[in-house]
Amino acid sequence: MNDILISVTSEEFHKNVIIKFPNILDGLDTFPNFTLEPKNVYSGEDEMIDYILKIFKLNNSFCYIDFYLDKLSEEDKENLVNLVPEEDRKLLKANLTIENYSNYFKVEHIRLIPFLTRLSTRENFFITFYFTEIPITIWGNYGMKFPCFCLNQNDLTFYINRLK
Repeated sequence: MNDILISVTSEEFHKNVIIKFPNILDGLDTFPNFTLEPKNVYSGEDEMIDYILKIFKLNNSFCYIDFYLDKLSEEDKENLVNLVPEEDRKLLKANLTIENYSNYFKVEHIRLIPFLTRLSTRENFFITFYFTEIPITIWGNYGMKFPCFCLNQNDLTFYINRLK
């Protein structure tokens, strides 16, 4: 099944991801940044999915995420399954059964991007996306705003121009 997250070790994650920091304030102080936000409140979630899909494609359809499923109790996992829309339930259940996982995963299938984005836009679960080809880190939802952090000003300009 191609729509399963691929667990990676903390070592692999830290070796391959350049833009990471322990809290949002450190990121704001350290990296050039901008915020993805929808132009229209009614289509906000779809716009956010489209933005992250574009970034995924610009990065050769690959990214890492942090997804702290192991922090959830069985009851919390069940509650999460009940919160997500029907279209995401099967994907979530499949990914809740991953064994021997860390908190870091590779995403290699485009079908996972809308699912992961919806978890954040609906504030069911906050996920950070880490893209490595043209480095950018996107923090989960803050009131339908996704702070984005780039390695340098050139990358920031690149993304702003592509996401207009």
